Amino acid sequence: MTTQTTQQLIEQLIEQGRTQGIAQATIALYEARFGSMPPALRSAVEAMRDLPTLQKWVLLAGTGKREEVDDALSAGATGRSS
Repeated sequence: MTTQTTQQLIEQLIEQGRTQGIAQATIALYEARFGSMPPALRSAVEAMRDLPTLQKWVLLAGTGKREEVDDALSAGATGRSS
């Protein structure tokens, strides 16, 4: 394995860790504010790999109304822009 390949793998793993951490924070905020997250929304959050989308969702989970959050996460689950 070359140094460049190793560095790319490290960067990929760091990015994966960031997305997983933000996804878990989104779920935790949602559940702290609104109670148990519906399974379909939880699946959408856990499946999301786009960091900017997750960053929007975590902020929304912390500040938005439940309906706004549910709508954004549902749109992400169906592949529409959120």
